Amino acid sequence: MPVTEMISPAAIQEEVNASTRDILSFVESNKVEVVDLPSLARAHAIRKLIGEKQKSVTQQLARPKQWAFGLHQWFCSLEKAALAPLAILDGYEREQIRAFDEQQTRERQARERAIAEARRLADQERATAEAAALERAGEHQMAAAVVAEAIQAAPPVVVLENEVRAVQSFRRTWHFEITDAAEVPRDFCAVDETKLQRYATAMKDTAQVPGVRFYWVDTPVR
Repeated sequence: MPVTEMISPAAIQEEVNASTRDILSFVESNKVEVVDLPSLARAHAIRKLIGEKQKSVTQQLARPKQWAFGLHQWFCSLEKAALAPLAILDGYEREQIRAFDEQQTRERQARERAIAEARRLADQERATAEAAALERAGEHQMAAAVVAEAIQAAPPVVVLENEVRAVQSFRRTWHFEITDAAEVPRDFCAVDETKLQRYATAMKDTAQVPGVRFYWVDTPVR
């Protein structure tokens, strides 16, 4: 364990509670509405005190936060080490199942096509025999109709049981791969706001980008 020194969360809570009470009292009695130069000076002084109190709270919790972060990292490393072999095995089995499903799908579809073709040929043979019998009986129009119906008939549809899906369920997820970024429609393009902010900060008054308005805001500093 990287952190050997133990810190009492209860003691830290008590210290922070005391600081919080002091801060709430400070906030309650130091809200200044700026209406003239004296109140401006007062608000400016209050903001300096705010900065000092913020720094004090941050320093107060710096060591406990570092300790807790180190403890958290240690626990995470234990968790990662324990879960890693399971994740590897799960990934292996997942790929085995996926590959088997794809193989079985190809084989099942091949069987479905073979059965459908056999049924189509059998239907044609029956139609041919029926048409021949009608021809022999002199029913030429009916024979022609039987042949035409056989020609226009939709191919048989065969759907065999999916034995894999009866055992294993699947969740289908869709993904994408960009083949040509220049052809991607604008609706799918996002403005890089982080890059624009860096550009605005660097270029200031000279910043110019089509479709973008750059402006400044003066923020009071402490």
